[in-house]
Amino acid sequence: MSPILVGVAIVVSAGLIVAVSARDARTALVGLAVTMAAAPFLADPPPPLATLALRVVAAVLAAYLLRATVMTATAEPARQPNPSGHGGSRVGWPTETLLAIAAWIVGLNVSAHLLALNPAGPGVTTTDLLGSLSAGSLATGAGLGAIVLAIVPALGSRDGLRTAIGLLVLIEGILLLRVGVAGAPSDLEQLAGVAVVIAAAITGSMLVGLGTGPGSADGERTRPRRVDPVSPADGSGEPEPDGRAVDDPPHPSGSTRPRRPAEPA
Repeated sequence: MSPILVGVAIVVSAGLIVAVSARDARTALVGLAVTMAAAPFLADPPPPLATLALRVVAAVLAAYLLRATVMTATAEPARQPNPSGHGGSRVGWPTETLLAIAAWIVGLNVSAHLLALNPAGPGVTTTDLLGSLSAGSLATGAGLGAIVLAIVPALGSRDGLRTAIGLLVLIEGILLLRVGVAGAPSDLEQLAGVAVVIAAAITGSMLVGLGTGPGSADGERTRPRRVDPVSPADGSGEPEPDGRAVDDPPHPSGSTRPRRPAEPA
């Protein structure tokens, strides 16, 4: 078991935690790019160099496309945090980290059981998690972690950018889970994965363009407040949206009845 693969798996998981939990759009997109660029290296044997380069370029292109859309769709810089406090994960990065660790444990157990059921396997038991560590088990753990963390933002968020990030992380988790269960994909499968990632990035950029700017509560568009007309100078009556005082009912002819002068004290 190469320690480099362990480091790559840790980088993938750390990047996806940052991507789904960061409140800052730029930080979340950096985490997304790191996760998607490092995920193709979790394979044994590794894909050809051209395939790896294609996956890395697709990851950077997807993150850049979302970043450009965010900068175009919002008048304020994307680095400004959401003043309503609803950006990023609502449960915080510690909870997201615990969920990822739990998914990792489940993924390692799944890989150990698959190796134990394989007659041509290394002969490990289902309780020997360390002995079953391989590129496939690491990919399974990272894939399950990505799927668990991406379900809520991809399917339950009303914010365009958060939905786009969740969709891309979910796709990357499915690709990793496929590598962990069925082995290294072929070049055609790698190309299909790149096409799916680019299509998801384009869809996510459209969601961001149709979404809202900063300052909204988890994706609710910030609308300008309607300013009611100022009440009369004498302070009598509350103004209504059409500017008419409450105590001035409309005259049947359509005009407002003259107000009676106040009686002297």
